[in-house]
Amino acid sequence: MLRPSASLAALLSAAAALLPATPANAADSDEANTHASYRFSEYDEDALHGSVVGDPRRYRVLSQQLDVDTKLDGGAWGLKLDATHEVMSGSSPWFVAPDAQLRPVQVLSGATIRDHRSALSVALTQNPGTSANTTYTASYSSERDYRAAAIGVERSQPLDAATTLGYGGSFSHDVIEPTDAALYNRITHATKNTASTFASLAWVLDRDSVLQAGVQVNLGHGYLTDPYKLFTYGADILAERRPDRRVEAAGLVRYRRSYAQIDAALHLDYRYAQDSWGLTSHTIEASWYQGLGHGWRLVPTLRWYSQSAARFYAPFLAAPAGQRYYSSDYRLGTYGAFSTSINIRKAIGRWEFSLGAERYHSAKGLALDGGGAAVPALVDSTRVWAGLDFGID
Repeated sequence: MLRPSASLAALLSAAAALLPATPANAADSDEANTHASYRFSEYDEDALHGSVVGDPRRYRVLSQQLDVDTKLDGGAWGLKLDATHEVMSGSSPWFVAPDAQLRPVQVLSGATIRDHRSALSVALTQNPGTSANTTYTASYSSERDYRAAAIGVERSQPLDAATTLGYGGSFSHDVIEPTDAALYNRITHATKNTASTFASLAWVLDRDSVLQAGVQVNLGHGYLTDPYKLFTYGADILAERRPDRRVEAAGLVRYRRSYAQIDAALHLDYRYAQDSWGLTSHTIEASWYQGLGHGWRLVPTLRWYSQSAARFYAPFLAAPAGQRYYSSDYRLGTYGAFSTSINIRKAIGRWEFSLGAERYHSAKGLALDGGGAAVPALVDSTRVWAGLDFGID
């Protein structure tokens, strides 16, 4: 699955500021010189049912995020700091074994996962709030077994009164050092690099609507295998094996429309992605931003996702025939997913409070083509969050 880079997403959303102020972009119209926001969220995966070996309880993630966005040098520069801390626990799908009838039985790692992740990103923007700006980004994240550092640059510039061009790129370097490497015969150290480039165009169709389109290409190289996953290869259980190179490409189209007469806005997104491993995916998302008066806003969202399987995905190989690559990771199988969320916000002066919840369900039957090999470890999950935003003159 290929998601838009953070820089591409920022460029695509920036065109919404060209619309009149509505609930959808009220934050963009705020004249405060400094914005601060805090988010707390809890993500819980449902216990796995069916043919399972091990503790069926899965991931639980508690996350805290603090953002500070301020203007420097009289507004000539903008500085954005984003700090995140996550605490993760639970069990994870480990490998799939066949039963006597060659039906898949999911084996889980046991509820022994205990980890945390800390991340910090910095973005410095020249001429923030204008259609001609340049942003320089740097980020770093660390877990017990994983470190990642990235840098990027992006540029947004108007081509005419109604069209804005965005483009840029980024590079990341990741270090993987799995835990319990000697105990489970895992690798002790590996690296991977990812280079990304993108371009986007945004058109102001009229005073109430914007159409945006973008393309993104990622090139990953290095250790792209999950060091914690095993695979049933005939009578053997081996470490899974994936190619050491992956090329991903995605196209995105977004439409934003303001309905000032009813204090509302519509967001429609479509994304198509394809990669060199054989995965293709479609994503459709629709959100409605509704002002309710007295500082209240309601934002319901619907999202559908579908992907085909990687060429080397299989739950297991009962009679292997010299396959070079193999993985039973459910994230590489054929499946579809549907999620619904609701977010309610209340503005009081420079403060805005928000509460939200999301329910996510995945199944093979939700994919465009629900055939092919079984995918026994698909996720159902619930996420809830609360937030607080504050603006300072």
